[in-house]
Amino acid sequence: MTFTVVVMEPCCVKSEPGYDPGPRPVWHRFPDSWPPSCNHWPKRVLTITEHETRETAEPEYAKTLGWDAYPGYLHEGAMPPEGERFRIMVVSGDLTRGYFHAAPEPLVFPTAELAAGWVEKKRALYNIVGDQDQRVRLSSYGVPVGTELLTGEPA
Repeated sequence: MTFTVVVMEPCCVKSEPGYDPGPRPVWHRFPDSWPPSCNHWPKRVLTITEHETRETAEPEYAKTLGWDAYPGYLHEGAMPPEGERFRIMVVSGDLTRGYFHAAPEPLVFPTAELAAGWVEKKRALYNIVGDQDQRVRLSSYGVPVGTELLTGEPA
């Protein structure tokens, strides 16, 4: 049995939840006096680790639990290769600007059902798309399966 742990970890020490950049200057006249901060984009990096036993997977999975937890999950089984994974594409916006399809999240899932279960905790409208394309595999609000979505198009 294989256990797969998927975690979106910080890109560097400066983007960790408990990082304190130090005192902030009152006057921001000189950029050299600003406290150091992370300038990377994106600030989270996808890490996928496979373990033979649950006991070895638990310490890695613990990063996704509790206060200041990272997005991630534990899956019993092996992660499929790229091209057979799924991502979440949520609907965002408001009544003023309108609603649109946001870019697919970087977190990958081995099955569309696991991705749907993970995003339903957010109580958001979503589409499950492939990791290599934006073709709908599963939708929470009735988008036909197989529809190609574009980031930013109205929902």
